[in-house]
Amino acid sequence: MKKVASLFFAAALATIVTGCGSSNSTTTPQNVTTSSSAAVKPPAIISTTQSSSANQRVFVGFSHAMDASTINPTNLSISGASSSVSYDAKNRIAYLTPSTQLVAGTTYGVNVSKGVRDMNGVNLSGPFNFAISTKASLDTTAPTVINFSSGCVSANGPITVTFSEDIDSSTLSGSTFIVDGVTGTVSYDSVTHIASFTPNSPLTPGATYNVTITTGVTDLAGNHLGANLPYGSQNFVFTITVCTTPPPTTFCSYSKGGYAGPGAPGQLLSNNYTTVFSSGLTIGINDAALPQHDDFWTADSTGLSALQTFLTSPAGGPSGALTVDATNPTATDSGNLPTHAAALTINIGLSGTGSDPAGFGNLVLHDTGTSLDGSTVSEILAAANNALAGNGLPDGFTFSDLNSLIDNINQSWDNCSQSDWGAAHLSVAAQ
Repeated sequence: MKKVASLFFAAALATIVTGCGSSNSTTTPQNVTTSSSAAVKPPAIISTTQSSSANQRVFVGFSHAMDASTINPTNLSISGASSSVSYDAKNRIAYLTPSTQLVAGTTYGVNVSKGVRDMNGVNLSGPFNFAISTKASLDTTAPTVINFSSGCVSANGPITVTFSEDIDSSTLSGSTFIVDGVTGTVSYDSVTHIASFTPNSPLTPGATYNVTITTGVTDLAGNHLGANLPYGSQNFVFTITVCTTPPPTTFCSYSKGGYAGPGAPGQLLSNNYTTVFSSGLTIGINDAALPQHDDFWTADSTGLSALQTFLTSPAGGPSGALTVDATNPTATDSGNLPTHAAALTINIGLSGTGSDPAGFGNLVLHDTGTSLDGSTVSEILAAANNALAGNGLPDGFTFSDLNSLIDNINQSWDNCSQSDWGAAHLSVAAQ
């Protein structure tokens, strides 16, 4: 089950995948501006556990590097369940580990206080609350690798693998993600479930390298990679070839209508929906019928059909916050923003799936003259979900402004072709 750790979205990394053959490797695009600076902004929560088994840890992903001393049980807690708290600084992920196993089939509130702050000393703009619902059965299924770098890989990397579900990022390192004869840095994106290996020095053009993902990698329930395969526990091994010339780089995004149609975008969504959105797809914020609102589509054919209908149904009224909690809605009375937010959720979620390049959610907005300049696409989706949940708009924005921005982002690489707006206002973060 791949992802998506609650799609108000984590964009924890800035990995950009190149398109050379069917490569899923990444580099800085040659035709995309690089952003070197951004205004200091409060940290935001951009991904969380959405649906959980009772024996899994709960995670919270942050947009910024956080002050680890503030990531503690005072500031992060599960209602009705004592838990310890740890922090993976490299990947900006906090983990809550219940002292005793949670009860199956139960809804729990998860609370993050304003007391958490980033390394600049800037606190979260306000408390953040969400809910998880534990499944009826425990998680005993081992994670698997469902996608990996193929074709040719840029000499500067990264080499990427995509896992079938949320991974414990603390188990990903140079000893569990091994490129023979090469040292490098391993990172993990909690939104896309993509782990990336970036070599410390360029790989040799034209050379081949063996890559091993070991059984030391575990999911959030502690299940080891490949542990329940028919032939027993086994590492995942593949080979990459290094491009002899720098590969061209592109991104792919699709309109909401494209995902609902019979063409390639619709097929991409249909073929990957239940894997990519294994916990369902959410816009807004799920807090278990408390003041915030959300639309939720289940991770099955019923949810997919309702979602595709939702994307193309005429929207009622002007764009605004959601007014009710809904499961598998086929239309909205909150204008076009919910449909554009759902499409952006899909664009980020499918980035890196199949032959589509990864990294769309990590592109950075700039030169729009708005308070969201310097934010990643995934952070902008988080802001939109916060607004849809009823928590207010980004500074200086109306709902109409936010709707227009997200529509432009969705069309910025429509059918893998960069728009003029995208060339002017989206860039790769400086490495």
